[in-house]
Amino acid sequence: MNHPQELLELVEILNDKNVGIINSAVFHAGFLTGGDFFDYRKVDPLSDKDKKLFEWRDKFFRICKSFSVKPAQACVIFAMSPPGVVSIALNTSKPDRVRENVELVRTKIPGEFWVAMKKENLIDKNYPFAG
Repeated sequence: MNHPQELLELVEILNDKNVGIINSAVFHAGFLTGGDFFDYRKVDPLSDKDKKLFEWRDKFFRICKSFSVKPAQACVIFAMSPPGVVSIALNTSKPDRVRENVELVRTKIPGEFWVAMKKENLIDKNYPFAG
């Protein structure tokens, strides 16, 4: 959902030292693709604590639909966006999903998608690597 400034600074330091980064948990335990868990805890749409997560995801899904982008595609491309990220760790228990996972990193997403994400405050307006 985001790349905090402190993380981006660490990524930049590692990139300057030619240390490649493998990004993981890019779907926040499946929540960003429609699952019931966020960062490995079950979330409840009726809970005040979790309401904002569901609002964020609803906006995200609407933007994805309007640009014909699958949420998984957006998650992977966003996760790959910082310089120095050389790979994504995607896990599946279904062999037939391996090809689909490989295709996710090859997705081309229009710049307007990222502009819309920033306009809706779903990613930081100052995030330099998307849009």
